[in-house]
Amino acid sequence: MRGAGKAASVDSGLKPGASYLLEIDASLAGYEPKRAQELYQNLNARLAALPGVEQVSISATVPFGITSSDKNVQRAGVNPGTEARPSTAAEGLAFKAAWNSVGANYFSTVGLPVLRGRAFTEAEATQPGPSVAIIDEPLAKKLWPDGDALGQRVQYAGENTPSGQHGGGAAGGTTAELSKKEKQDETIEIIGIVPVTRHDLFANEEPDGSIYVPFARGFQSDVSFFVRFRSLAPGTEAATADLLRRAVREVDPSLSIISLQTFAQFLDSNLDLWLVRAGAAMFSIFGGLALALAVVGLYGVKAYSVARRTREIGIRMALGAQPGMVFRLIMREGSVMLFAGLALGLLLAAVTGKILSGILFEVGAFDPPAFASAFVVLAAATLLATWLPARRATRINPMVALRTE
Repeated sequence: MRGAGKAASVDSGLKPGASYLLEIDASLAGYEPKRAQELYQNLNARLAALPGVEQVSISATVPFGITSSDKNVQRAGVNPGTEARPSTAAEGLAFKAAWNSVGANYFSTVGLPVLRGRAFTEAEATQPGPSVAIIDEPLAKKLWPDGDALGQRVQYAGENTPSGQHGGGAAGGTTAELSKKEKQDETIEIIGIVPVTRHDLFANEEPDGSIYVPFARGFQSDVSFFVRFRSLAPGTEAATADLLRRAVREVDPSLSIISLQTFAQFLDSNLDLWLVRAGAAMFSIFGGLALALAVVGLYGVKAYSVARRTREIGIRMALGAQPGMVFRLIMREGSVMLFAGLALGLLLAAVTGKILSGILFEVGAFDPPAFASAFVVLAAATLLATWLPARRATRINPMVALRTE
């Protein structure tokens, strides 16, 4: 249940509000890169002019999308040899980072604040110019653990980074090719720092980091537009989608829309997220049934064992024992058995949790809320099953209790 709840509320780090995600590919309509870039600028302006639209921005990749892009990034000016094994960023250690090329309004559109520095200007996003980039905090701390990355320069490292290095390795996913002006040894100035963004469901506990470049310097034909509305009234999703489709046709009727959905729908359609939620739902059902059966069985067995002592209770009271003393004796014996069983149960549950932790989403082998809930429920069932029969037995007449079989 804990895993299902965490999977249902997964946070990508973006806060796009009432946004639609529009994916198109101008190359499918025969556009060359230069003409496609001009087309995207026109489409961006047309979408921004729609009624109710607050912000629009282009993006080469989207968190939790089917495709992703990675690049190895290192400090500029540090070029270790092919046989070198650098262990720190200062020695030339390269770190794998999620790569994305975005428009000037991207960060304000998706609700990702620029913590330090500035966002891209419109000129940087639409026209090739000085090589600049924005990185997130994890990558900044890796590259300059004891300093400020703002204003520093980085470069892309070769894909054949020495093996065994943390964060190294070949670039993965569908990494976009470097533009002609972004040579392998070209240095890039860091002009801004942003918070971390989660790019997939099974990301490492320590984020790889991200680097963003202006879209003009990282052109990609298959792109997504974040269209952020001021608000979207319930039930208007279809009408809003039709409005966006008409805007695309007005720019160029030959453009094909690959996908059009709200950002929430986009996350819900993610296959990994769906699988985790489905698996978590099954575990929730089985876990709930197991706990219910345990409570019913434990209550029945414990209540029966105490009820069988009614004759013993009558003998004790006939010999002069006070009902309160007998009641405390039964409760004490029941509590000793209870906590011995709970201690053993917690140990076995921890071992089982260790086995299951690999398939649970963001739930460790010893999850305090989950274990505490089971502990409290089972303890309450046992104490109640001990208390009710003991209370009833100590209140009946000793002679009646003696005749009880």
